[in-house]
Amino acid sequence: MIKKIIMSSVLTLIVYACQSLDKPPKPSHLIEEDRMVDILTDIAFVKAAKGSYKKVFDLENINPENYILEKHGIDSIIFYENNIWYTNQIEEYKKIFTKVKNNLDHSKKKFEKLNKEADSIRKVKDSIKAAEKGEKIKMNSRFSDELLDQEEEEFISTKIDKIKKKKGGLKPPSSKRKQFP
Repeated sequence: MIKKIIMSSVLTLIVYACQSLDKPPKPSHLIEEDRMVDILTDIAFVKAAKGSYKKVFDLENINPENYILEKHGIDSIIFYENNIWYTNQIEEYKKIFTKVKNNLDHSKKKFEKLNKEADSIRKVKDSIKAAEKGEKIKMNSRFSDELLDQEEEEFISTKIDKIKKKKGGLKPPSSKRKQFP
């Protein structure tokens, strides 16, 4: 019970302390909400990429934060001032982050769609390769069958020639039936 009273007292003090803080002034160079959405969306992408490709960023000496700021034509101080100001404008900041989340979700769906298309293209290419490979095997098989047929014909004709030589030629079968005792 005493812990609950102490916790609620601490929370009350924190709330009153935050109320008395001076809110930052509106920046002289205010970034519009839509532009702030674009900047924060780019930052989210860069953080994700930096997490996945840290070695590449390090090897190429790429500073993604500087790239984003240059891309949007602002410096770090302007971004910092605007970010602090927007964080104190809770409703606007919620709207901004809702838009950022929607942008990220839309990009994710787009990526998944492209990934599915790439997978289906890869599967088609693989099946084409397999079909071509199978056709080569069939062709080799046909070629082998033709060689076997030729070898069989040669073998049979060789046997026939040997028989002809032994018996003085082949005689047509007689129409008389042999009777067996």
